Amino acid sequence: MNSARERGAALLVAVLMVAALAGIAAAVVLAVAGGGSMARNEQWGETAAARAEAGLEFAKTVLAAHARAADGSLEAALPPARPNVSARPGQGWGAALPRDRRSCRDPGRAGCRDYELFLDETTAGGTARIYVGRVLRDPAGRALLHDPRAPRAGWSPDLDRDGEPDLAGVTVWVRRPLVGGRDAEGSDRAVVTAEGTFPPPSRPDDPHAVVRLELALRVAPRPSREAEDSGEGYSDVLKNRGPRPGGSSRRKRP
Repeated sequence: MNSARERGAALLVAVLMVAALAGIAAAVVLAVAGGGSMARNEQWGETAAARAEAGLEFAKTVLAAHARAADGSLEAALPPARPNVSARPGQGWGAALPRDRRSCRDPGRAGCRDYELFLDETTAGGTARIYVGRVLRDPAGRALLHDPRAPRAGWSPDLDRDGEPDLAGVTVWVRRPLVGGRDAEGSDRAVVTAEGTFPPPSRPDDPHAVVRLELALRVAPRPSREAEDSGEGYSDVLKNRGPRPGGSSRRKRP
């Protein structure tokens, strides 16, 4: 029975879908600066995409750790829920921003990327402001962040313990899904965005490729005692529909 429970804990976070949104995380290669050959740019883009995918996978591990520590709740990892996500068309960064005391508050400052990007989406009720979210921290408070303005500000874990970081150039954000004109208040769902860069820039203007991918997660319901005994009741199948390129309206705080 213990082994079945351990398997259940390991698969605590189940993937609902990969969100191919035409916004913050839609473009396959968002930027390749500095010119260069098409072959080089393609290789850079593929590597950046692989790093973004690795960031999504590691985010599931981090969120599962939060859920295990809080009886299935992701509250400690999530930003505060906004009761109103409306913004006027053309409003700059800061409109409908969550009142988040745990945020570093100013992404214009080196080492801070919380809520750095946003998308205004037209809905039946008006314009909804969607921020990319707060940078994901593990239960120990380490931020999955790459910021060339402050190279030591973030955490790049060494997963295989070979002395080299395995998520170099990766930033991961987490936010609540939208429900109507507000953020979802429950603590069992999250939307994760992972950004992969290659080569990881040492300065913001260094040539590099950027890929952002997004997925939605839900904490799997606890199985029955019979399911625990049989090792059934959990799934971590990733239904990847792939990103949808182009057509985005990403904006970044100046």
